[in-house]
Amino acid sequence: MTKKLKNPRAAGGFNLIELVIVIASAAILTLTVGVFLGNGQKSWNHLFNRVYGDMAIDSFTAHKVFDSICRKASLRKYVIEDEGQTLELYYWDSGSSALTPENYARFYSVDNVLYVRHGKLQAGTWQPDTSTALTPINIANNVESIKFETQGTSIRMFLAYTGENTMPVVCSTVRHND
Repeated sequence: MTKKLKNPRAAGGFNLIELVIVIASAAILTLTVGVFLGNGQKSWNHLFNRVYGDMAIDSFTAHKVFDSICRKASLRKYVIEDEGQTLELYYWDSGSSALTPENYARFYSVDNVLYVRHGKLQAGTWQPDTSTALTPINIANNVESIKFETQGTSIRMFLAYTGENTMPVVCSTVRHND
């Protein structure tokens, strides 16, 4: 009786080289998926910060404050000083029937912060009432530069923020009151 030797390949298993090739292929595929997921998360974080970060919130706030004051501002007078870096607008109280505005708002930047300061005007004049103490309101931080310009009844505010990957913001609105 002679025993037949079985063919090792016929046994149906894997040899060591085939196993190493399968493990290496799985590792390469896993690393590729990991790199894509890592880049996707990095891009998601970058986009999320651009939409919901501090600078986006400051830009939205600055635009809303600027727009709400400009819309009720007088067409007759405004003051732009410091080569376009300071804007002073004059506006009425709601429901007022006065011939001249009762209030003013001054937009300016100090130490990379955009402020607005509201105050009262002397009755019947365009002069600020100096008897009341004014508190500046912080509108936006990290403001590298600010510039105001007018054309007709519209006023534009250009904000440039500090930082490498920051986009400038332009707010434009129209004064409505005579």
